[in-house]
Formats: sequence, structure tokens, C-alpha cells
Amino acid sequence: MEHQLASNMDPIKITCPHCGADECYKESQTLDNENVDSYMCVECGYTTTSMNVDGSEMIKQYESTTAELVKQLRWVDDKNIVWYPIVLNFPSFGIIFPDGTSKHEWSWRAAPAIDIEPSEQSKYPVPGQKDSFYTRRIDMALGKEFSKDNFNEACKFIGFIQ
Repeated sequence: MEHQLASNMDPIKITCPHCGADECYKESQTLDNENVDSYMCVECGYTTTSMNVDGSEMIKQYESTTAELVKQLRWVDDKNIVWYPIVLNFPSFGIIFPDGTSKHEWSWRAAPAIDIEPSEQSKYPVPGQKDSFYTRRIDMALGKEFSKDNFNEACKFIGFIQ
């Protein structure tokens, strides 16, 4: 099924309903003639969309395939919208994800992207693209742990924000 997506405006800053910080961004879009709001807080690292209604088929489907830790860390706001800790994976910057054993014992894990030497690029083929190779990769050995209250510093570590 093909969806029609149109962006209505640039992201705006709002107060995060999850952590109360003023580093949450809201972006409004139209998807199949329906207004959809997306939210991402660069302070606490939680994200959602207005389509993430608790108990909906979308949430049931998402939670059937997502990590147990992410399900434990879910948060439902006063509009019955489910928020989750984000997994950021940008080949140009790096990766940030929640890591731990339970909602009481977790932290953010961040690892930067590094350049792949031209002589090594043949070891990193782009799937489905003949003679195309990645020029950057995530280096987990250079990764670092950040406390669950320090998502912003994890973003700075990989260069996602200044």
C-alpha cells in the first residue's frame, strides 16, 4: 500500500510531556489526508507520533517485534499516546540506543560512525547495489555508555547535535 505524505511545516520546539524539557520537536505532516504529529525529545530521547494510540493495532504490531527493554520503557501520556526511547542509526553520525536488562537497569549506548579506508571498502558492500560499497561504518569499539538521563550528551558524542 502506497501512502501519500506531505509535510505541513518545519519542526517546532515544544515542552516535552515526558521529561518537561524544552528540547522536544514536533513536526506535523499529512499522511493519506490525515494530520499526523511526530515528536522527538533530544533531552530524554523519547519519541512518538499521534498514531501511537495505546491499545491500537499499530502498537500491538510494533510491540510484537520490538526489544523487551523498549517495551518496558514505554510511557503513555495524558492523550493515551505511547512514547518510546528512540533508536537513532545514522551512518553519517553513528548509533544511539537504549541498552540494559530492565527499566530499572538501563542506559544509552552510543557509537560513532567512522570512515572506511578505500582499501577496506570492498568488505562492506551495499546490499542490492552491484559494485557499491559503504564509506562509513559504526564502530562499536569506540562506543560509550551514557546515563538514562543523558541522551543529549550521547547525541553530542556522535555529532548528531552540537
